[in-house]
This record gives sequence, C-alpha cells and structure tokens, in this order.
Amino acid sequence: MRLFASLRDRFPAEARGRGDIDLADGATLSDLIGRLEIPDRLAQMVLVDGQQAPRKNGERVAWELRDGQTVSIFPPVSGGR
Repeated sequence: MRLFASLRDRFPAEARGRGDIDLADGATLSDLIGRLEIPDRLAQMVLVDGQQAPRKNGERVAWELRDGQTVSIFPPVSGGR
C-alpha cells in the first residue's frame, strides 16, 4: 500500500506513506479506500500493481484484491503559480 501527497498522513509519519493493510478475503479496492477513510473524490488515481483501476460512468469498478498486491493511491493534482 502506497499513499502519495496529502494522503500520506493516513499512515504514521515514519511509514512515509507506505504500509500493509490486512483485509478480509474478497475485499475490494473500494473496501480498502473506505477502511482508510479516504473520500472517493480524493482517491483520484488508483493503481493496482501498476495498472490503473478503471471507472465506469464515474464509479469505481469493483476490483477484488489479492494478498501481496501493491495498491498506490494518488490525490487530485492541483497546481498554479
């Protein structure tokens, strides 16, 4: 599990945005995001083992997670001057 930018504070500071999360068998990507209490709008880009998790009609597609997978979650990117 890897969290980036403003989402890194979901883990202790010494974890630097990385950690392991135990989930029940059959847990989905949405279950993980909910467990971390990340609003869906803040989980802008989600990768599972480097592959972007798709959305359909704006909704996150159910993606069942397996033991050992690496999930990376990025918040929306903002910029400016």
